[in-house]
Formats: sequence, C-alpha cells, structure tokens
Amino acid sequence: MPLVTTLIDDKSPLISYDSTWIPGSSVDQYADQYYLGTFTINDVTNGTAWFSFNGTGVWVYGAKRSNHYTYNVQLDGNTYGPYDGYSPTQNFLQVLFNSTGLTQGMHNLTLTNTATNSSYVDIDLIVWQSEVGSGDQQLITEMVQDTDSRFQYQSSAWASPADANFYSDGTGHYTEAYAASATLTFTGEMVTLFGATSTSTGLYTVQLDGGNVSEYNGTAFLPFYGVTLFHADNLGPGQHSLTIANVPATPGQQLCIDYALVYGLANGTSTTGLSGGTGGSTGGNTSSTSVLSLSTYSDSDTRLPDSLAVEASRALL
Repeated sequence: MPLVTTLIDDKSPLISYDSTWIPGSSVDQYADQYYLGTFTINDVTNGTAWFSFNGTGVWVYGAKRSNHYTYNVQLDGNTYGPYDGYSPTQNFLQVLFNSTGLTQGMHNLTLTNTATNSSYVDIDLIVWQSEVGSGDQQLITEMVQDTDSRFQYQSSAWASPADANFYSDGTGHYTEAYAASATLTFTGEMVTLFGATSTSTGLYTVQLDGGNVSEYNGTAFLPFYGVTLFHADNLGPGQHSLTIANVPATPGQQLCIDYALVYGLANGTSTTGLSGGTGGSTGGNTSSTSVLSLSTYSDSDTRLPDSLAVEASRALL
C-alpha cells in the first residue's frame, strides 16, 4: 500500500510541550541551521514533549550538540533509550528517534529529557508516514482558501486580520470571541488545516465528523504563518466536516485561519473522494488542484530541504 509522508515543524500546536520547554533563541549563533530557523529546547530533567499521529512510521528530528545529553522516548507505552544527544561538533537535522513497521492507526509518542546538570535536548521537526489508498492510486491535492464557500463562519465573530498580507492569497479569518467556530465541509481522504500563531493566539478545539473534541495550544513566541493547526487522514470516502473553535484561556486571545489542503484519491484519470472539481475557482469555491504520487512525500508546512529529503527517502528503503 502506498505511503504519504507528512511533516510538521516544532512550532506546530500538534506537538505538546510541558512548561519546562522554551523556544530556541535567535541569539544562538547556530539558530539558522535548524529547519525554518526554529527549534524548541529543554534543559530540565524529566521535561516532556508529546505527539500523536495516525500512521506506520515516525521520525523525530533535532540537533546533537556539545551541550546536549541523554533522553528517552516512549512509543505506545514502550520505552526506548536512553539515547545520547551529545556531539563534540554541532550537528543539525539529526534523527533523534525513528520507528517503522507500525500498525496503521493512532500512536502516541513522548520524548523525555533524562539528562542532569541542565543539559539540553531539542526538537526541530517531526515526520510521519501513513498508508493511504491502494495499488497505484495518486493523491489529488486541493488548496481550499479561507474565503471558499466550504468554510462557514459565525459572521459576527470573524473578521479579516490586519496582517492578512502574510497569509496565503492575502486573505485570512480571525476571531477573539469565546467559542466562535468555523466549519469546513469537504469530500476527501485527508485534510490539513493551516493558520497563523503568535503571542496573541491561544487555545482552540477541533472536532472531526462529530467525534471527540481535541484541544490544542496555538500560542507562539513570534508571529508564524502557514502553521499546521490540524491534520487527519484515512477518513474514508464521502463528505466530512471539520469544526474549529476558539477557547481562549484569557480574553482577547485569537484563533487565525488561513487555508486547508484536502486530499482525494485517483485511479488513473478517475478521481474519487475529492471536492471542488479539477482546479481553478468555480461556483464560489476558491481552490487549486494538483496531483502527487503517493510514493513521494508531502509535508504540512513547506518542502523539506534537499538534504533532509534525501535522508528521509533513504530511511524509507
């Protein structure tokens, strides 16, 4: 069965950190060596970060440096390690942990700093794989802008952000109202929702197809755009609905929506499980469509650097 590879940067709210983790500083002379120039770091014994994914394999990337030391990883309740993050030289985009051959389904991963004496461990990005489709099917990827009629907002609670020029296509929606929600209705096998995070954004919840409600923390130390707010795959054929709601911890915190990627499957020239037709903008739908082979990777924030893409592809062999 073909594989889809998804990437999220350390700043995605899909990764949870306890209060002992802090953003990596731009004062660090090597900050630009990290993917997209960001990383999240910990120097407290037993500091933990955790992440859940639906797939068959996972890679956690970080740095190995002279002030880094030991950590362990729990995957579905099994503990691995301790691993050594020390290196006398500065090495970046290193695989801190990976596991493949997992049963397709939901998995839970926790990384814990086991070092003492204020030694560090950091997270740069996480990559995981999912089995989607069958045989030689292709993945049809459609970008659905926030202005598309498939996004439905509580009109009085949502507005255009002042920094919309930094959003995809120059448009976005934001709200400060508690419990204000937006719903994306789509037909497809996978969906990824993107937005903006900053010091002004906060907690939000996501509910897919009327199921369990999941909560995420969208607070960031700087403004970031094109951030993965939610991802789900193996949804099955038919129509789906994704509802995202603002649940700020303090009044005035925002939820900011940019666009979504919706993925359907195609057999040759026949497309199944995709809304919006074959491209362009029609009938109030603001979207663009492209075809990707399921054997290649597609990431949620941006393309991998060439060196990392090569390393990831070798790891898949």
